[in-house]
Amino acid sequence: MERSGGMIFTEAFKRQIVFEVESGRISQCDASRRYGILGHSTILKWCRKYGITCPKSGENSMPDKDFELKRQANEIRALKVELEDARFTNMVLETLIEVAEEELHIPIRKKYGAKRSVK
Repeated sequence: MERSGGMIFTEAFKRQIVFEVESGRISQCDASRRYGILGHSTILKWCRKYGITCPKSGENSMPDKDFELKRQANEIRALKVELEDARFTNMVLETLIEVAEEELHIPIRKKYGAKRSVK
């Protein structure tokens, strides 16, 4: 994680910003303002680290097909990181539930097939 003006940015967040900039959805300057990213070169550094190219004002020297393939590869890479983060979060939550059930001696998870009470 990296700090920018006191804020900490995750790898997934940085990759998402790079994806938005590279796909032309937003400029580096607009991304800085929208997401509160300080430092004029922060996003450029992220593009160099995570991206395939950082076009300046819509310029792109790659043919459209090559750019699209690389953009998709970059998006897949970012989605894999997000999936890994989600799996880790799920594992932490499962462990938390198990510990809570053991410590408090109460069932937290709903039993499948349990009948609902009629009101």
